[in-house]
Amino acid sequence: MGNSDLQAAKRAKNDEFYTQYHDIEEEMNAYLEYDPNVFRGKTVLLPCDDPEWSNFTRYFAAKFDELGLKKLISTSYAPESKRYRFGGLFSELERNSPQFDADKSKTHGKIFVLDSDVTGDGRINIDDLQ
Repeated sequence: MGNSDLQAAKRAKNDEFYTQYHDIEEEMNAYLEYDPNVFRGKTVLLPCDDPEWSNFTRYFAAKFDELGLKKLISTSYAPESKRYRFGGLFSELERNSPQFDADKSKTHGKIFVLDSDVTGDGRINIDDLQ
């Protein structure tokens, strides 16, 4: 990423740059090498700009069983709380939720929880996020 991209983001007050999946995996592997049970039985809380696009959410959802997590909670900021404005598009996951409220999502943000095999495929992963 060039310096001009960073300068443009600074001017637009949009400085969110996503951590790459492989970088997260490398860092987490260092923790796991030190203590393979570091996440076992734990709840992981991830404050994200957008949980559905977050590579942290994707990593912990993909490794949920392997890490022995108890629960994954991934939250977002409310779009109307940001200094810059972006489209108010809602994801399919969000729209399909029985609790979905478009106005509340704009002002309060999103929260997704992963703690059980909702799809019944025998494993807990990103498809079970609700």
